[in-house]
Amino acid sequence: MSPCCLSRPRLLLAAALLALLPPYRAAAFQPAALAAAMPSAEEVQDLLRREPVTRGNWPTWRGRLLAWIGDRSHNTDAAYEAARTFTRREASADGQLTGPLAGDALAWYFLGNSYYQQMPEGADLSVEAEKAEKALRESLRLDPKFARAHRNLAVVLSVLDKGAAAVRDRSEEARRELDEARRLDPALPLKGIEGQIALRQKRFADAERLFAEALVEDPDEKRYYFAQALALMNNPQRPGKRAAAVKALLDRAPDDGDLVALYGFTLAEEGDPRGALREFECARKLGGDPGKFVPPQVLREIEEAGAPGVWERAGLVAVVFAGVYAAVLLFMACGGLLLAGMTRGTRALGLLGAAPDELVASGQVTRTSGESWLASLYALALAAGLLFFYAAIPFLIAALLAGTAGLLFLVFQLGRIPIKLVVIIVIAGLGGAWAVLRSLFARPASGAFGLAKTPAQCPRLYEALAEVARRVETSPVDEVYLAPGSAISVHQEGRGPFGLFGVKRRVLTLGLSTMHYLTLAELKSILAHEYAHFSHRDTFYSRFIYQVALSIGEAVRGMGETGGVLTYVNPVYWFLYLYYKCYGLLSSGFSRSREFLADRMAATLYGSEVFATALTKVCTDGTLFEMTMYDNIARLLQEDKAFANMYSAFRGFRDEQLTAADREELYQKVLHEKGSLFASHPTFAERMEAVAPLPRAEKPDDAPALSLFDDVEGLEKELTEFLTGYIYYTRQQAQAAPSA
Repeated sequence: MSPCCLSRPRLLLAAALLALLPPYRAAAFQPAALAAAMPSAEEVQDLLRREPVTRGNWPTWRGRLLAWIGDRSHNTDAAYEAARTFTRREASADGQLTGPLAGDALAWYFLGNSYYQQMPEGADLSVEAEKAEKALRESLRLDPKFARAHRNLAVVLSVLDKGAAAVRDRSEEARRELDEARRLDPALPLKGIEGQIALRQKRFADAERLFAEALVEDPDEKRYYFAQALALMNNPQRPGKRAAAVKALLDRAPDDGDLVALYGFTLAEEGDPRGALREFECARKLGGDPGKFVPPQVLREIEEAGAPGVWERAGLVAVVFAGVYAAVLLFMACGGLLLAGMTRGTRALGLLGAAPDELVASGQVTRTSGESWLASLYALALAAGLLFFYAAIPFLIAALLAGTAGLLFLVFQLGRIPIKLVVIIVIAGLGGAWAVLRSLFARPASGAFGLAKTPAQCPRLYEALAEVARRVETSPVDEVYLAPGSAISVHQEGRGPFGLFGVKRRVLTLGLSTMHYLTLAELKSILAHEYAHFSHRDTFYSRFIYQVALSIGEAVRGMGETGGVLTYVNPVYWFLYLYYKCYGLLSSGFSRSREFLADRMAATLYGSEVFATALTKVCTDGTLFEMTMYDNIARLLQEDKAFANMYSAFRGFRDEQLTAADREELYQKVLHEKGSLFASHPTFAERMEAVAPLPRAEKPDDAPALSLFDDVEGLEKELTEFLTGYIYYTRQQAQAAPSA
């Protein structure tokens, strides 16, 4: 933007002068007696409602207006506005008054004033000014001693523009009119009018001085601050910075929107277009219009120069993103801590407000309002966390690409370009961006670990599952997988993105190793716990949790593979890490609360001592099986050997080699497990404490859980072969990875 362009507002000086019309009745002072006689603004409004100004009551109103003409309190402004409106309405199209008004100097005076004060939008200034001039001249013809009419005629003459010679002639006449007004009424403040004439004649230094004197003469006329600013801005000979001088005036009239707009222009003129745009916006809020004084082309140039650049916009987006997601992370972390405190130990059951004797009604577990409240709160937070994570993906990709471009730019500024470093930066940056993009499409693997078993193969098992489903008030599972280890779990596969559009199938994984030590009642209590996850819709909510963990894992793993050690100085990596931790903190409390609810369901339906015993066996014997047999299978494979029946081998180890002291040590280790805010399950001790007060079973079924199968030994050998093959396959894959 060139300085010559910024001097263009002088071309709009005439438009600016419209804002400098003088007051029409203000005196230099108001004696106390006169002030006391003036009506209040409410009294004037009430009078106008009862007696609107008409031809019939004009003589009465004329007397009131003359009596109030020295009022400086602005209480009577509405009456003078009504008089201007009345005379404008009574005048003909060519600006003539008729009847009694034609011989009334005061009526002609108000008519002249109205042509400026009520000028229609888009009206021709010269036409309106000529009408005002004729009306004021007629007022003076009827009353040559009317000082205010002389003053206002001077104003009109100062703004009429019909060529250079005409301007000089009218300016001289305007000065004579001012001299006459001063002679007739020495108390009338006229410095502002003189300043306006000087401004019109482009005597900017004189205009600035006169407007300053006008403010001393009449401190209440705030519009003279604007006039003084206009004069100093248009004075090319004025030394020093104009912005500071205009700011000093603005400090004394901070609510003047037009003055704010002028200050904005001085900032642009002195090389601060950004500051100018801020002031223009402030001016518009105050009712000012920068376009009234600044030509459209210049205004566009200021807006273009003050607009943020590409990198600045990117930086602003980055700052906003950082701020929003800092708040999201803080919310998840604080929410996670708060809810975690409510879902640890027996506090979770206390939160639900369910006493032991209220848990069963008509043979079914009673649902509590606390369940719904806690589930809804968690569901909302978890769904929001998922959406915020996916909303961040485009920004993370853009940040990686921008960071790559920025690093390459810095490298290319070096005298010698290291090709290897360039390649590393490109691979790390683009690879990281691709890894984050790919995480959008991360999907959990379908299926379960183990051997699928149909109702035809295990009819008694499916009958037991159906019985438990009925008692828990949920649908039975669609598929059952027998797993070699101790895991007993359920999951639910859905339709559409994240399984949001309906259930596709329900899957139960049943670890055979644990079933060797469970009774039928104990197994059913464990199954009731798992089915409770369906009835509580836990498997639906867990998809959110798993999806975020899966996507972040995919992104982080991909960034690590392509970026190597550079990954640890990548802010996107740390953002993902923090998001994973905060989301995990939030979701873990949800998971723990659902585990407590599922325990409550199982213990209530099948007895607290039955479920406690089952839980102990799963946590001890089941864990012991996985701790010993997996390593033994791997060791035998190294010797090209394998178990024929690993369960038989484990029973021999457990019964013959494991002492009572060893079992007690294992039990105590499980019992004294330390809890964590990030743990998805309560500790064994917390769960045992929570179910202890619940009802005990009357007649538990002590039949062994394995009685549900016809050929137990055949299943054992089948699962032994399955696990051996799986471990062999994973070993081969691990050995092939380094060579690949």
